[in-house]
Amino acid sequence: MKIIQLKFILEQLTFDLIGKDSYRGVTLTYAWLANQFGHMALGFIPTVLIYQIVKQYSKSNNLNMIIATCVTTFWFSFEIYNVVNPIFFKNTQAYNFKPDLYNVIFDTLTDICFFAIGAFLAGLTIRLNQSLIIVNALLLLTVIYPSYYWYTTKMYQQEAKFPFQLRLSQWKTNLDENSKTVINNFVNNTNKGHHLLVFGNYKSGKTSLSVAIANEQSIKHKKSLYTSATKFYNLLYEPNPTENDLKINNLWGWRNTDYLIIDDINPSIKINGVYVEPHTFFNLLNNNQFGKENLNALQNTNIIWVLGENNSDCCDWEQLLISLGIPKEKISQLMLS
Repeated sequence: MKIIQLKFILEQLTFDLIGKDSYRGVTLTYAWLANQFGHMALGFIPTVLIYQIVKQYSKSNNLNMIIATCVTTFWFSFEIYNVVNPIFFKNTQAYNFKPDLYNVIFDTLTDICFFAIGAFLAGLTIRLNQSLIIVNALLLLTVIYPSYYWYTTKMYQQEAKFPFQLRLSQWKTNLDENSKTVINNFVNNTNKGHHLLVFGNYKSGKTSLSVAIANEQSIKHKKSLYTSATKFYNLLYEPNPTENDLKINNLWGWRNTDYLIIDDINPSIKINGVYVEPHTFFNLLNNNQFGKENLNALQNTNIIWVLGENNSDCCDWEQLLISLGIPKEKISQLMLS
């Protein structure tokens, strides 16, 4: 697994904190930072406002500490309700794939810590207090790892170049139990070189499902990459990026990713006057310049093939993969209606 290096994290952090998003665009990492600063503000501002209202009615020397604690408790209760309500009071049968509760709880606890930092920081600005200094120091130490985890997670997601963000639990199109098993097996496998052939009618959710599957891997800090078929055909003729080529938005190429989505492989569409059928794809793959590198990558990458609405060619695509050295037991098929 390729870990995102510290220099790239610092580079991304510099872009997010100093760069102008008005012309550079809002990244997932920037959105996460803005979200957490917003949580701090929702802790800080109510604490200051409530203190200004209540101080004339109280002579307590610890009023700022008390109010900061109350504000933190309110947000703690609010966030816990947001987690508990959909689990125990809503119909969980509506999910094809259950939400990752560990991930949800960890995210909730991270948010609560930032609410608390804002509240207790406000208390510290109102009146310098040794206890508040200790509380703020402990909270800041507590959020170091969660901040690192979530910030790098957002980097893995945005480096995947997904056209949109979607969790697998959000994908709610009807599925039979066999299809769910196929998807779960692909998501949970720990080996390389598994292939999922996805067929389906127009607007059946092929692309959104594929993105959701790969996005779950990005959240696990696996390298993922989305590409359209048309772009992928060009990538088959490009060399692997060198260490000097690595930069934000280009930290890995398709040959060294863990999960690859090849979208819009539709046999009814012509490329340069010919149909993109299995034998056509083979000729593009097995080119004179990078044929060996392409073949090795296909054998060692987990790939989702979004093949369009015509599943009559499924055997041909499966035979193509087998001829490329992919064991049949590593090839799965999925038909969406």
